[in-house]
Amino acid sequence: MPLLFGAVHPVVVGMYTACILVACGGWLLLNSRQLPAHFLRSRWILFILFFIGWIIFTTIPLPISLLEIVSPARASSLQAINQFAGTDIKWASLNYYSSAGLMTAVFLFALLLYTLTLNVLLREDRSLLNKLLYTCIGLGVLEATYGMLQFINPHLGVLWLSGEVGFKGSARGTIIYKNQYASLLNMCWPLAIGAALLQFKKIKPAPTRKRKRSRRQALAEKITPDILTGFFFLFLASFIMMAVIFSQSRGGALAMALIMVMMLVFLPLARKNKIQLTACLLLLTAAYGSVVGFSSVIDRFLAIGDSGLARINLYRTSLPMLYDHLITGIGLNSYELLSPVYLKNFPEHIHFYRAHNEYLELTIEVGIPIALLFFGTLFTALFLQAKHLYHYKGKKISDLPSTKIIAIVSFCAIVGFLFHGIADFGWHLPTNLLYVVTLIGLVNNGSRKYQADNHKT
Repeated sequence: MPLLFGAVHPVVVGMYTACILVACGGWLLLNSRQLPAHFLRSRWILFILFFIGWIIFTTIPLPISLLEIVSPARASSLQAINQFAGTDIKWASLNYYSSAGLMTAVFLFALLLYTLTLNVLLREDRSLLNKLLYTCIGLGVLEATYGMLQFINPHLGVLWLSGEVGFKGSARGTIIYKNQYASLLNMCWPLAIGAALLQFKKIKPAPTRKRKRSRRQALAEKITPDILTGFFFLFLASFIMMAVIFSQSRGGALAMALIMVMMLVFLPLARKNKIQLTACLLLLTAAYGSVVGFSSVIDRFLAIGDSGLARINLYRTSLPMLYDHLITGIGLNSYELLSPVYLKNFPEHIHFYRAHNEYLELTIEVGIPIALLFFGTLFTALFLQAKHLYHYKGKKISDLPSTKIIAIVSFCAIVGFLFHGIADFGWHLPTNLLYVVTLIGLVNNGSRKYQADNHKT
């Protein structure tokens, strides 16, 4: 999905949605008898179905008399249209952009089927874990390589788009918008660190010997294929991290730092090993960056004050949309339609398609009650997963199964993805949603193993 602008075009995401519905939906139907009895009765699945159902409900035409009760602002706008345009609209949906909202609901349902299929396959096929790791890491490296070429050659555009389209000189890979690109890469490099740790955990302590060994012999015993493979994955992780920095996405860089801190907190590594891991990543990233120079990146960060004031002004002028639609919202993906009406004191040639804050925009689009329910459920699930994974902090990493190590790095990547949504709109890229639900599947896989072990004890 990342290779065609992150599937941002409706036609492309529609094709992917159809493929996921047919492949995953068909597979679940064919194997329905082999699925656990409680598989489809999870409270989390029921909540997701309720959320998708609400989105679909907002796209269904309702009589204006009912709209006057549940959404007076929506009814008032329709009555104004009837008065000035001479129309006779009697039925309309709560969503101002119902076709886009319905398409998003179908895509979210396809992602739900994908997640359910992934959870079953991860449990049944242990080799799938490595396949997912290597696929995500490989795509991250490809995107990072393309992005660094764009930084070195500012005239290099995104695929067949001209380099003059926007964000000239920033790493973007095959993603048009650099912040969405950074958000994607921040879900790839943690998996590379997880793959490195899987190699390091294979290393067995060297047996003590009475006879003296030369330094060459001792060094040869320490440098094993597992160690070399582990450092190779660290090399790839640092390369992807460098691409995040040279995307010049300040939110992406801050999210990357948060992910690194989260991993240092949750990974069961000795303090010495944590320092060595951090130093290795920083040195490799600095070595890469020193070749092309950090001056433009530093200049970008120095301008964070002016950009921050502009974002705050955007948030402030977006609030009237929420005030007028407190209960039901304006409908998913309707922000881009109403922003020209509500956003004042901005240049006329600038059209804000997004609020640059996923939490604010989603609240505006679905209304306060559904937003509170959604975010409350989301952060409750995060807290429960964090509690499960933190349980292993006191153990040695060599004693942890691979599923738990990957679950920890995936959880940290999810936290970074959610943090980045405070200042950007990476959630609106279909590829990013596919990757984050893949990470959720990896976390669930590790948590399921945790629960099974806990039950045995």
